[in-house]
Amino acid sequence: MSETTKQPDERIDPEADPIADQTTVLAQMQLQVEEKQQAYLRVLADFQNFKRRAIENEARARDHGVSQVARAIVPVLENMDLALGHDLRSLEASKLADAVELMRGELLKALAQCGIERIAPLPGAEFDPHYHEAVMQQPADKIAPGRIAHCLQAGYRYGEVPLRSAKVAVTPQPDS
Repeated sequence: MSETTKQPDERIDPEADPIADQTTVLAQMQLQVEEKQQAYLRVLADFQNFKRRAIENEARARDHGVSQVARAIVPVLENMDLALGHDLRSLEASKLADAVELMRGELLKALAQCGIERIAPLPGAEFDPHYHEAVMQQPADKIAPGRIAHCLQAGYRYGEVPLRSAKVAVTPQPDS
């Protein structure tokens, strides 16, 4: 506490000199206002620094995530470039299909390294509206009503967040 600030028990007797007491009280109040203004400015500066650091941290985290995905995918692209460097017309269709399948596997592996999983439910699996989009009904033998009959298009998710729902056909509910 400042030397000019009086402690509560050091009050001046208002009967002794009312003008001096008012001047002292006014000086104390002005000092308190200045202290509060300084405290406010410190808190405001701290908040602005926090806000700036949070924005910088967010940008760094985003850049780190993008670079992680790029590092995982670049080798797949390099393998595609190598494959395209050959005369593809001279390849047998089965060898070309094998090469495409190999690159697809590499790409899925790269996505898995980044935490991205493929959603490809099997027939009979339970329909989950968070990860599946029912685009049609399709009867299927030995599959309970309301369950997946067929996966039409795979989906993808990052952790628990769906990036794209799997498009599925579900078995119809019995008429009531």
